[in-house]
Amino acid sequence: MARAGRRIGVLICNQYTLFREGIKALLEKETSIEIVGEASTAAEAIEQLERLKPDVVLMDVGTPDLTGFEATQRMKAIDPHVKVLILSVHEDEALISRCLEAGASGYIRKHDRATQLQSAIDAVCRIGDRAA
Repeated sequence: MARAGRRIGVLICNQYTLFREGIKALLEKETSIEIVGEASTAAEAIEQLERLKPDVVLMDVGTPDLTGFEATQRMKAIDPHVKVLILSVHEDEALISRCLEAGASGYIRKHDRATQLQSAIDAVCRIGDRAA
């Protein structure tokens, strides 16, 4: 969780550059959020997690090398305090449950509004390790 007086550090992981750039452009407007890194694969995100120490990782559920829940498990093993917010087009309850069981702090659909993403980031930081 971000410390008082410090912006929330966010790492964006999605294989598509245009998608990452769009999310980055949306979130850079928020004074409480700082984009600390971007990754196109889960392996890149895991490496950056260790180096950049983000508060929140926006993790695509389907990266080219690992599933979102596999990546989440690995990230939580490295840093149990990191919040992983899964991004997906899927609304499958079993998939959502699997991601949360893997340690994700929340799950947001890609067709949700930008304000919902911002709220989800704030929420996972506020509530600690409980799922959002």
